[in-house]
Amino acid sequence: MKRIKAILVCVVFIGLTSACTRYFSRDSAMVAKLAEPARISLENADAAEPAVAAGPQGTAFVAWVEHRPKKEADVMVAQLDREGKPLGEPVRVNPNAGEATAWRGDPPTLAVATDGTVYVGWAARAAAQGHASILYLSASKDGGRTFAPPTKINDDEKAGEHGMHSLAVGQDGRIHLAWLDERNLKAPAERHTAGGKKMEQMEQNREVFTAFSTDGGRSFSKNQRIAAEACPCCKTAVAVGADGRVYIGWRQVLPGEYRHIGIASSADGGATYSAPVIVSDDKWLIAGCPVSGPALFVANDGTLRIMWYTEGERGTTGLYWAESRDQGKTFSERKLFAGGQAFGNPLLLSDGAGKLIAVWGNSDGGTQRLMAAPVMTGGKESAPLATNAELPAAALTGDQLFIGYITNANDRRSIWVLRARAL
Repeated sequence: MKRIKAILVCVVFIGLTSACTRYFSRDSAMVAKLAEPARISLENADAAEPAVAAGPQGTAFVAWVEHRPKKEADVMVAQLDREGKPLGEPVRVNPNAGEATAWRGDPPTLAVATDGTVYVGWAARAAAQGHASILYLSASKDGGRTFAPPTKINDDEKAGEHGMHSLAVGQDGRIHLAWLDERNLKAPAERHTAGGKKMEQMEQNREVFTAFSTDGGRSFSKNQRIAAEACPCCKTAVAVGADGRVYIGWRQVLPGEYRHIGIASSADGGATYSAPVIVSDDKWLIAGCPVSGPALFVANDGTLRIMWYTEGERGTTGLYWAESRDQGKTFSERKLFAGGQAFGNPLLLSDGAGKLIAVWGNSDGGTQRLMAAPVMTGGKESAPLATNAELPAAALTGDQLFIGYITNANDRRSIWVLRARAL
């Protein structure tokens, strides 16, 4: 991993706590310009679940979900210029108003291909009752101004959940999606106390499925199961290397209710996958759902880097990272990146020229904080970029770092984007 120079990120907030953070490497210190966060969602909208992707020429795309009564929701997309200002009005992705569904653990997914096509993965409600959903991919060839009719991803017809999805596009344009699926799950047997009282059932574990498209998302391959007994509320992750090798990560439930990170890889464009490998024996015993999946990044030399959160008995609670130099067959000993309670999924971002930055949410003491730091320097001493800032999503494009997040005031959520310059 190349040495990452230091970053000073100073952000001035309106109505939020100001924060200024320095990150030092062994070389020198650098300074980023001041920037104010921009509100992206409408003032009277209940907006949540952001996703961010790098666009052309230093721009960025932001997707989010606007929620309305009666479980109605819409997936919205906006493009931001280099200054973080919206280029035009937000565009609705789902063709039928109100049909989308999302929650904090399962936001839309967003990716921009090398040809400029904008792809959005999203879920639609399959029925008025329950949590059944259908997974779709929508594509825009005109910079997010319009979207073609969506393509259904899951090829089963069972009324069940198809969520916690992730999306990546290879340099060859091949689109890869991974998600958690319950098509093969059977109704659990009823459990009763010694007195005959029915016990509440825990949520069943899911299976990890994947599919790929070679025609720009107009059609998808047959769905393939790559793992069972996956934590049902932890998001999947997918990454594609320069050589086309695909990696999928998830949180695996091991015997005894231990929850560790699993990885599988494909050397043939997603046609077949290796047997799952556990990244680290964290010894995290939890009969519940952490709502936190892994982050993956593949370097130009093929090194796979992974970051995840754990509260395992083996060590300090916090974010850890490890790497594999043999296509995910084995992993290095984990390293502590940042101690403390993390909230949501960590993010690993690269500009393609050696910078590797982590963005994450810290929730120590019950306060939601937005954090960012170069991976090589670690995040243990980082100060928050923002408070009252939940579920960050981010993209690094050139020297521009765009971070989307949620604020919550008087039970009304809104989407904001802050911008820093990483020189």
